[in-house]
Amino acid sequence: MKSVTINNQKYFFLKLTWVDIVGASTLEGDTDFNKLKCATIITEAYLYDVFEEDGKEYVRTFSSYSIDDPGYGDRNVYPMEVFDKCSQKAIRTARRAMLKA
Repeated sequence: MKSVTINNQKYFFLKLTWVDIVGASTLEGDTDFNKLKCATIITEAYLYDVFEEDGKEYVRTFSSYSIDDPGYGDRNVYPMEVFDKCSQKAIRTARRAMLKA
């Protein structure tokens, strides 16, 4: 599994599939309204961490980083449940590997 080490912490690279909200603000009839679906998104990023807050699990990722003055860019946080089952498994596997490293 591809990884990068920053400040003595190993972060694993993942290709994640998740579901995003799609919105439209124009007036449409039933036919077009019924075509409105959520988008399936692919995110390629390093797993920063997984945390729990108020009984819900969240995932933080980053896609860029600086080697000169360690910092993280292109950061996101997602509720765990937006990820498909395969991505959730990959996240949990990477998290366990991070804790062992």
